Amino acid sequence: MRIKVVLTMTLLLVLGLAGCGGGAPEVDWTLGVSGAVSSPLSLSYADLAGMAQTDLKDILMEKSLGEDTTGDWSGVALAEILTRAGAGEYVSITVIAADGYAIEISKDELQDAIVALKENGKWIAEADPDHGPIRLVCPHTPANRWVFQLMELQVNAQAAGVPENAALKITGNVETQVGWTEEKIRSMDAIEAEFTNKEGVTETYTGVRIADLLGKAGPKADATTLVFVADDGYTAEVPLADIEGCADCIVSFRNQGGFSIVASGFPGSVQIKGIVEIQVR
Repeated sequence: MRIKVVLTMTLLLVLGLAGCGGGAPEVDWTLGVSGAVSSPLSLSYADLAGMAQTDLKDILMEKSLGEDTTGDWSGVALAEILTRAGAGEYVSITVIAADGYAIEISKDELQDAIVALKENGKWIAEADPDHGPIRLVCPHTPANRWVFQLMELQVNAQAAGVPENAALKITGNVETQVGWTEEKIRSMDAIEAEFTNKEGVTETYTGVRIADLLGKAGPKADATTLVFVADDGYTAEVPLADIEGCADCIVSFRNQGGFSIVASGFPGSVQIKGIVEIQVR
């Protein structure tokens, strides 16, 4: 009987330690969950370590720079965190890191995602502090969505449409008129594109592919033309098919705020500064 009691007490102790993140390092870190949720959360590192942990084995991380890697990750299922926050139907999550980096990730891309505390069996906070203490791991996406030093999850439930404070909108012959605030566009997946001006000077710009934005609006089958509209009323027309087939035509981020069209291979008249609307005709 004594042996059974000792074994029972030992088992309870182990389960108790596991339930409160036993063995986890002491880390001063908080993950916020806000936006379209009924119960906004502020989860400490200890809170996350004390929640049920999910293991992801042999997950490929596809990197834009350097060699791809494969590893094991452990952490809290994103779905569990969203359930605690009372997130209902949502379309995406804007993920924000400690250095201000932000990216909007669609619901489909977040399938099986976790907020990881361990990489290859080791606490990220101890083994790789520059990428810790927690990291979003999205096993079905490239590494640019695996945001490290994760600080906040903003849940977006807004359906497609044009908000009143839209900095850029797509209208006209589309399935759904859409628009975004400047913050929202800057949180989207961005690329770099080069453009050489008429003086022969080549510069590199960062922004969101125009084709990706058009995909959110859905140009109708009979649409043939785009009209770029600037904040001063200037307009320029370009064939829709040419822009849809352009991999590095972007709505670029301006240092002073707002956006410009950067479209290598197109006339200078198309490179509009202060773009506010794309009309599909």
